[in-house]
Parts: sequence; C-alpha cells; structure tokens
Amino acid sequence: MAYSNSEQVFMDVLGRLPAEDEWKEIRSLLGIMQRAQFEVDDPSNIPQVTLVAWGWARSTPRADVLAAVKAAVLESGKADAAPMDLTPVIVGLRGLQEAAARPVNAKVDEGVVRSAVREGVTSGLRELFSLTSMAILGVVIAFSLFVGFLAGKLQLEQTVQLQQQMIQKLTAPDHAPRFGK
Repeated sequence: MAYSNSEQVFMDVLGRLPAEDEWKEIRSLLGIMQRAQFEVDDPSNIPQVTLVAWGWARSTPRADVLAAVKAAVLESGKADAAPMDLTPVIVGLRGLQEAAARPVNAKVDEGVVRSAVREGVTSGLRELFSLTSMAILGVVIAFSLFVGFLAGKLQLEQTVQLQQQMIQKLTAPDHAPRFGK
C-alpha cells in the first residue's frame, strides 16, 4: 500500500507502522489540517507536519497539537516559504528515539533505602502494637463488663431468694400453739 507524504512522516516519527486505532487518529489530524486549507502532502509543508506528528507521537495534549496545527496553517499562508532539508530533523528524531530506548542507570544510596525501610518497619510495628494494645484493652473491658454483669446477677438472685424466704415466713400460717391465750 502506498502512503502519502504526510502518512510517511507519521510513520517515520513513530519508527514503526501505526496500529489501526493510531491510523484513525493520524487521518483525523490530517483531515483537520486539510479542512483548515493546509496542504498536508505538499513537500514544502513537511516541517509543519513533522511538528504535529512529533507532538502526537509523544502524547502531547490536544490543545498543544491544535496550537501547532494553527501555527502550521498560519505559516503555510506565506508565499515565500522555502523548502527545508528534513535530514537534520529526522536524524535528531532518531537520536531522541534511541536515547528514549536506552535503559537509564540510576545509583541508589543504600543508606537512604535502609533508613527508609527501618523507619517504615518501626512505624508499622508501632502502629501494629498500638492496634493490638487497643484490641486487648477492648477485650479486657468487655470481659470486665461481662464478669461484673454475672456477679451482679448472682448477687441479685441471692438477695431475691432471701427476700422470698422472708416473705414466705411472714405470710405462712402459724401452726405452732401459742402460749398465753
């Protein structure tokens, strides 16, 4: 399949063949530029298309891409625009792609990591002990309330039983003979 100049610019910036959903976005951007009367396939406008493609490929926010499209449209209105050599731009883009693909070597200060881990462990243990002590305190309070309730119930039952015995003694008919009558 033959690609237009502007589609080829997007592929060069990406460094690969775009996926189907990326093609939709690319064609949408190119359509927006064409509706703004910008000649996307004109070789003299390739720098502006490259700018838009670079912004799109690096996930530049939509407002920035639209500002770049607007700037490209305004620049294309100039009649004396000279064609530019894109070789330095493409070389620069490829250099940036290679730099982004290289792994980054970072040195980590082991003392800082140790102190952070130690602080995290101690604060975690402190919080764990705090939660554990709160749970134990809650269990002790609940147990104390339960034991107090049982002791109160037992004492109340004994008191009620003694009072019932006293009432029965006082209300019981006296069967013993009375002397003095």
